Amino acid sequence: MKISMIIPAAGMSTRHKFNKLLQPLNDSTVIERTINTYLNHEFEIIVITGYESHKLLSTIPLFTKDKINIYHNSNFEAGYSTSIKLGVQSVNNDCDYFGFGLGDKPFIQDNTIQLLVNILSENKPKILIPTFDGIMGHPTFFSKDYYIEFMQITGDYGGKKLLNTNLKDLMYFPVNDRGIILDMDMYYNQNE
Repeated sequence: MKISMIIPAAGMSTRHKFNKLLQPLNDSTVIERTINTYLNHEFEIIVITGYESHKLLSTIPLFTKDKINIYHNSNFEAGYSTSIKLGVQSVNNDCDYFGFGLGDKPFIQDNTIQLLVNILSENKPKILIPTFDGIMGHPTFFSKDYYIEFMQITGDYGGKKLLNTNLKDLMYFPVNDRGIILDMDMYYNQNE
């Protein structure tokens, strides 16, 4: 089973005075820690940059750059969907699933990712969404069969738009990991 993990990191952080992906978090930046979350797994890793991409690239260590594919979304201001589409278009042709791990979710536990990969391998759902306390989180996984539907999304939407029209294909899986829902907005709010 082959998974292409797409990490959208093109947003402008409009709710903040700074680019949250570039903020220090322990001994690295938010985006670096997010990428490192997925490096321990046999994923094709695709990072989509946009806003302040030159700064973003400078925070990613050289050894990591050899293990990931980085694409610049020059149309990032047109909405989140442009990054999703670029990521989906950039995957290796023989992938089985598109995975989506948001750039500002650096707290996901490694064992949670492995658990979700095991569920995909054993149950082969068309769509897998982890939940924590009933709240949907990331990473999410969509069968490659949704390629055409992803190419049709527009504006500031991602995979959520596909969920409502494909409920029969959807598998929710509860995990004991608050990191799947904890993004940097929540993190800053709880630490103010």
